[in-house]
Amino acid sequence: MSKVLEKTELLNQADTPALLKMAERIAKAKFDGHLTIMRFTCHWKAMFYTPNLDGGCRGEVAQLKPAKTLREALLNLISDFQTEN
Repeated sequence: MSKVLEKTELLNQADTPALLKMAERIAKAKFDGHLTIMRFTCHWKAMFYTPNLDGGCRGEVAQLKPAKTLREALLNLISDFQTEN
């Protein structure tokens, strides 16, 4: 089994508290501690940076992938980070 497949399976098995800890570790190590989690009316979004609140961050936030649950948002965030790095 490939290492990428093993990581994906481990992520899919992780519960929300474990995913939050993973996201916090990545944020501290790679993003100067920045981790933003947002809850909207019908979805969640998460990112490893702080939106530019002074410059109108709507476009920035709109580009983020919506998720039905906090767990799904964290899973998307960590998976996307791992794919890019």
